[in-house]
Amino acid sequence: MKNSRAGVRVLATTLAFAAVILVATALRAQEQEAEEKCVLVSRPALESAVEKITKAAELEDPVEARSLYEEALEELQSEIEGDDDPTALWLAAEAHIGLGDFEAADELLDRFVSVDPTCEERAGNSRFNGWADAYNEAIQAYQAGDQEAALAAFVNANVIHDDSRAFNNAGLLYQNLDDVESAVDQFRLAVAADNPTDQARDASLNLAEALRSLGREEEARAALQAFAEAHPDDVLAEMNSAVAQVISGDDAAAQETFTKILARDDLTLDQWNQVGVGLYEADAFSDAVEAFRKARELNPYDWDAMNNMATAALEAEKYELAAEVSGQMVEWFPYDFDAYTLLASAKSQTDDAAGALKSIQERGALSFSLENVQLRERGENGYVVEGTVMGRGEENGAAVTIWIELVDPQGQVAATEQLQLVIPAAGESELFQAELTSDAPIAGFRFQKASTG
Repeated sequence: MKNSRAGVRVLATTLAFAAVILVATALRAQEQEAEEKCVLVSRPALESAVEKITKAAELEDPVEARSLYEEALEELQSEIEGDDDPTALWLAAEAHIGLGDFEAADELLDRFVSVDPTCEERAGNSRFNGWADAYNEAIQAYQAGDQEAALAAFVNANVIHDDSRAFNNAGLLYQNLDDVESAVDQFRLAVAADNPTDQARDASLNLAEALRSLGREEEARAALQAFAEAHPDDVLAEMNSAVAQVISGDDAAAQETFTKILARDDLTLDQWNQVGVGLYEADAFSDAVEAFRKARELNPYDWDAMNNMATAALEAEKYELAAEVSGQMVEWFPYDFDAYTLLASAKSQTDDAAGALKSIQERGALSFSLENVQLRERGENGYVVEGTVMGRGEENGAAVTIWIELVDPQGQVAATEQLQLVIPAAGESELFQAELTSDAPIAGFRFQKASTG
């Protein structure tokens, strides 16, 4: 969610870019069911293409895989130009998906289903798998700092399968690139796809924000209200409705909804974070602080809730609270560049000029920063901490060792691991990833100060 307030960090939301993880067993089950309904008949003329496509899908070398897909398509060309053979159409679509040519694949899959309607589910599986590959390609580009490549991959993913996640992320990237009109188009598509619903809901908020930035207040209100009416049992959609009331100037009605939601005791950590973001976007900063406080009651080590609370507290003029929470962020995440900015802003408002200057100096002394850091689970008892390291000084090429700590719900260190980094040149970034294991449940992570050598 984009925030134009000067000197204030962008609120973290559950829209954070996260790669799609395909569950192999579930995917195989879908394919097996699809096969039972959709019978494809292999012929000698197709065997070579089948072999090449199968081998290409297993290769790690993209150049070699591309060559095999292209060879398979050449062999299939005469088969798909004549009578519509469903097997040939599907194989050609798979080859085009492997090449990332989703427009051609989309056309072939439409023909495939038209010839044999029992194959609709198989075609849907092919579409989703192609979409997932492009989506993950976009994630990798984004984490590497290449927003334009990430945007191109998200847009390409949308060609073959409608999914709110890719549409929404494309909209956010268009905003980052100052193309708000295109962002509006993507957010509308995300809401229309409504898959998954939580991303569609967040997209409705993003759509309203983008429309408001273009001066189209009534369209923004209508978009929020429409989503809320379509999801009457969704507390976060109700939140959207309250934001729509704010846009309409009915602050009293909106505050009634805010008060009702804040009185609830059955929301999850993610829901409280989303409620807080909605309140923040409605300029109800004190209420947003309360929502993020409730999120932190559920997990005081959640990074999003911590960052959001400090940001909202600064806007609510709760400067002591903003300084306290952002100070904790700097302590736990000493290579988070923006945390120092947030702390300096809070300190300056508490008449602690020395503290503000110290924070600015510490930020300026950073030779690198860790960006877009995420913690995610991997299998049983496995965790991954990943993000990008960005060079910010003249120490490019220097080796750095950072200790990562996983903490349990009581704040005790449950696992540690060394992260070995090489500092990139100033302004450049590289991906990093560390794997950890813990038998104890994990509530969050933090970093220790690095050593160089």
